[in-house]
Amino acid sequence: MCFMENPAPVFYAKCKHTVNVPKEPTPQMCPKAAKRSPPSWCPDPPKPTSKASSTNRLHLYMRLPLICTWFYDIVWPSITKELDESKDVVESQLDNLHTLQTNETGAISTLNSQPRTDKLEPTNTSGQFHTTQRSPFSHDPYIGLPIIGNGMTGIVLKMGERRAVKKAKKYPPGSFDDPKDMEYINKINQQTLENEIQVFERLGSYEGIIPYFQTSQYGIELALAEGDLESYLDTCAEREDSLKINWISSLIDTFAHAHSRKVFVDDIALRNILILDEKLKLADFGQSILLPPNTDITSADNDGLNVQVEILHIGWVLYSIASWRVHKYYFFNSENPDLCWPEPDSFPNVDDVLCGKVIRKCWQGEYASMENLKDEARQLLVGH
Repeated sequence: MCFMENPAPVFYAKCKHTVNVPKEPTPQMCPKAAKRSPPSWCPDPPKPTSKASSTNRLHLYMRLPLICTWFYDIVWPSITKELDESKDVVESQLDNLHTLQTNETGAISTLNSQPRTDKLEPTNTSGQFHTTQRSPFSHDPYIGLPIIGNGMTGIVLKMGERRAVKKAKKYPPGSFDDPKDMEYINKINQQTLENEIQVFERLGSYEGIIPYFQTSQYGIELALAEGDLESYLDTCAEREDSLKINWISSLIDTFAHAHSRKVFVDDIALRNILILDEKLKLADFGQSILLPPNTDITSADNDGLNVQVEILHIGWVLYSIASWRVHKYYFFNSENPDLCWPEPDSFPNVDDVLCGKVIRKCWQGEYASMENLKDEARQLLVGH
């Protein structure tokens, strides 16, 4: 509608015309609007008002809270909640920062043994290629959290009963004789974290992958698992074949998914497979390789890493589950500088082992792809 503002010259909110200021400013039509037949309010856009105008400023002040609410609820749906949670945790533990950050001994597993008690809702819900919205933290919100995992390039901190955060390991000044060494290692650790973020985004949400909720330059917020598979096999009594079969099938499906997303997992080890609600979840993708989306992964090779080498490692993981014993193996070790395939007689006999046929073919390099492995495993496990 046309309405009048103080002071003069008076502009109408939705037209370009001015009138003399009346003794008592009241809403009224401008002359042009009044001459219409029948008279009607001007639909034209408003002309910019002077700095002294109070009407537009009042309108802006009334709308600003709504704009802020829209921004945080729509653009970053969880950021307000996350910042509040992080702030509360940080403030409650700042006094213990020095003790917590230096207490790294004994933290071998990447996640605490606290069970998850309710449903988690990860941010990423699509299996398509996408980019996660990064949290606009202006500072590290994870300072002061207790360390529960300590790896080569990163550490894991506990945020609560349901969530943990993985951060790049950052060495303080004086950790190395040469400051350049410290800067170089810190840079590599940060790049490793950034690579892992990209891998999580490429893989998307999948049943066999540890859920992630939020990423930033400071870390990756993950579901807090109950432990890792290596520790579980070492400490828990052997479980029934039905659970073993479920775990073996789940892992095969998950690795097939990773390859379908053109990702070489690379660091395939029991310690990097977590347990959440008695289900296996792949984690730790810092060393993983992101191939171009149009790559034929069956013929891809990255410094000796290929589909057969990935499946070779998977075979050892499957064998560990089937035999309920920890078996560690890594193809790229100092004892194999020429990257020679293991001799057939170097593998254990798996004739009487659950899924022994599949495991043997993994070791012998007989699967051209994870899809081939998945198809044969399904046929073999149908009757179990």
